Amino acid sequence: MKHVEKLMHVEYWIWLQKAMGQGSAKPSLLLEHLGSIEAIYNAQLHDYITIIGLTRREITCLCDKSLDKSKTTIEKCMALGIKVITFEDEAYPQRLKNIYGPPCVLYIIGELAPVDDAVLIALVGTRQVTQYGIEVATKLAMGLAAHGAIVVSGLAMGVDTASHKGALKGGGRTYAVIGCGHDINYPASNRELKRLISSNGAVVSEYPPGSAPISMNFPIRNRIIAGLSLGTVVIEAGDKSGALITASIAAESGRDIFAVPGNIFSPMSMGSNRLLRDGAKPVCSVMDILEEYIERYGQNITLELPIEQSELFKEATQKLIGATNKAEKRRGESPSEPEITFGGTNVRKPQNLSSTQAAVYNVLSSQPIHVDDIALRANLEPRIVLSVLTALEIQGYARSFPGRRFVAF
Repeated sequence: MKHVEKLMHVEYWIWLQKAMGQGSAKPSLLLEHLGSIEAIYNAQLHDYITIIGLTRREITCLCDKSLDKSKTTIEKCMALGIKVITFEDEAYPQRLKNIYGPPCVLYIIGELAPVDDAVLIALVGTRQVTQYGIEVATKLAMGLAAHGAIVVSGLAMGVDTASHKGALKGGGRTYAVIGCGHDINYPASNRELKRLISSNGAVVSEYPPGSAPISMNFPIRNRIIAGLSLGTVVIEAGDKSGALITASIAAESGRDIFAVPGNIFSPMSMGSNRLLRDGAKPVCSVMDILEEYIERYGQNITLELPIEQSELFKEATQKLIGATNKAEKRRGESPSEPEITFGGTNVRKPQNLSSTQAAVYNVLSSQPIHVDDIALRANLEPRIVLSVLTALEIQGYARSFPGRRFVAF
């Protein structure tokens, strides 16, 4: 009997989210007035019209009691292996309940570990990322993951992608909050990354299967990124970047705002530099972030890394420094650290690669090559090449550049 009641409640929550729309604060209003999801579903027209704040369209939607679409959604989720968590479930993060317009339903692939006592940090920024932004996002994410924090981002191109990959390289967990249904791979180039994230963390959406990635979804989903996280770090953002929306939501929710200093002449740093001007905490290292949470969440932050993990992180960090220095040298700038080559004799030789991975890796060199050229030379489909490159990058054998270009690493 309890199982049937719980299933009915899931259907009710899906129904309510569809009636009110993602991002709406009206479900909270209805709960305040009517007390429970059952009461909201069983209420009638005369009950709804007494609640100040509901529009005529919303009341019309609430009066439609059909659960057919809810049942179809549940069936699709079961077939796709998607977990459904509703607002009243114990597994629903308390942090999300405290934001404006908390989602009625979360659709999850992977494992969303208990959030409320964990150190979740959002790393966000522009899709039109520069190489500097990629380097920073990767290094910060690796460091956060190595120290026990969970990196949250949005699986978009640019800073989001680099952040998720960095967390996986650091051996940690990462959560991706997407703006479409789980059955839609968007962006298509991150199909393999999405799979890896779900195996080492979770992919989260408030959109049911079949929901297209329309542009309005992404600013709405940003409140979940900010809401799950203790702090939001803006790595690189233009004057009108969606990352600034996430930062604004985080600030309104009482969360910490950090920003990475950027080139004052770069359009891609206008927004992040403005945040610094307006009082965001500057981030120049991982500890600039973690020091804010050591007192409250010290049990979840590993300050002294195990030797093997520390050495791996040091090696990866040195590679990042070396790659940056080589790029600076090509531009005629003076590197700040000794050059460490990549794509040459100092590259760690790949081990245990499949024939497809080896075919892709053998095309790479020290010069950036576009994914289409790699696919042509390896005689493979671009989508397969992108999946392989994602795996190679996380294993430390390849490195991405803006414009879907890659080098051996």
